[in-house]
Amino acid sequence: MATMKRKEVVDTEGWTHVVRKPRGAGYIKDKRVARSATHAGDFELNGVPYLDRTPENLHQEFCHWQKEWEESSACEKLQTILLKRKRLSGMQRVNNIVVLGLGSLLSARRDARRSSGTQLAAVQTILEILGPEIPVVVQDPQYTEIDETFLSKRGWRVVKDPQAFDLVCESSLVFAVHCYKEVYKSIANKNKGPAVLIGTKMDNFKRMENSPDMTETALLLDEMVEECEAIDFPQIRYDFSDTKIYWRKKLNFTYSDDIE
Repeated sequence: MATMKRKEVVDTEGWTHVVRKPRGAGYIKDKRVARSATHAGDFELNGVPYLDRTPENLHQEFCHWQKEWEESSACEKLQTILLKRKRLSGMQRVNNIVVLGLGSLLSARRDARRSSGTQLAAVQTILEILGPEIPVVVQDPQYTEIDETFLSKRGWRVVKDPQAFDLVCESSLVFAVHCYKEVYKSIANKNKGPAVLIGTKMDNFKRMENSPDMTETALLLDEMVEECEAIDFPQIRYDFSDTKIYWRKKLNFTYSDDIE
């Protein structure tokens, strides 16, 4: 029987993974499995591959994506959009932030980690502009314990699906980029909808399959944002493709075009 020891393997992104190193029979076979694991992920939860990293590793990579975001023109444009609308008395105020479907920062897919990290950095920018004291709730079924610990240390409350939907109200900012239609439908079913919704352009759902259910859903989503100003979310790569900021206006409020 082969005996097992541990060795460190450095993947193509420069991260170190600890894998078991066999001695004797079966060495070549197990080595091939280890290589495959570093490519596809170190472990799986519900069929989703993840990387096995420490909280320190996670923080280090997030700081990289955050720095890239903060130095981008997209971040500067978002700050301008938020500051101008924050000063307008006719726009609904935000009293809590609900973040949905951000994705795990431990995803085995590098582009997925990058998108999640960039979107998380954008939420941080939003919070800094609207008010650091605003409570933040985050929810994603793909979060690992390390994700939850990392987010909790930021002072954010992590809840299990579907608890976050019950926290959406007319003074909420909901950040739900590139989510499934069921997510937006759950948001739309909450009274009048949130003060601000940052998510996929609602018109996109009109172009989906032609079925009674989809037609009803598209109508519901249209009604949710019909009293909102629709603003293009500033782009960086495709992390915010087809994303809009829907900011609800108070009744009878009008504004000049020069606020753009």
